Amino acid sequence: MFNRIRTKFDEKYTNVWVLLSDTDRFVSRARLMSHFEWQLRQWRASLQSSKGNSEIARKIRSEIVEFRRCRRLEGWELRLGSLDIQLKGFRKDDAMAVGFRRMVLMVGEKGHVQYITGSGNHIQLDEEINARFRKRAPAEPMEPHYLWYRRAEGVLELAGADSQSSESQKRLSKYIQNHKSDLVRALYKLT
Repeated sequence: MFNRIRTKFDEKYTNVWVLLSDTDRFVSRARLMSHFEWQLRQWRASLQSSKGNSEIARKIRSEIVEFRRCRRLEGWELRLGSLDIQLKGFRKDDAMAVGFRRMVLMVGEKGHVQYITGSGNHIQLDEEINARFRKRAPAEPMEPHYLWYRRAEGVLELAGADSQSSESQKRLSKYIQNHKSDLVRALYKLT
């Protein structure tokens, strides 16, 4: 019986550590570490020094949940803890040999994101997504980006296609810095 109770506590204690680690990754990837590093260190130190105290673990878990709720209300996508987006230069058509797929990504300055993926070339994909826009126009002007993408180990890698200009790639890099949370929200289900 004691072992069963201990196992349940160990699972709950481990779950608090998992939640804290996921929150730590989110804060780091969202570039918010300078604002919240102290708080994350406090939670980590409290968990380490109070190993075995279920009340402290429960209190810290509650604080982390509230912290995450506040970040969501600010508009952050907390799945950023489990998915990062990185722009990785340019690729040619041989990118498929290393697991990349084609995508046309449309982004707006207010964080609006739409995309299409498929086996057609980037020009065909662009025509398809623009046909959608003719039926239902987006709420803001959208800039197209012709990309290759692949998802590996919690990172969605984006690489410019031959049809993507270097100026467009620079604008996309800046967009990713400013709207990473919006991109994660929109692209999270890509595999």
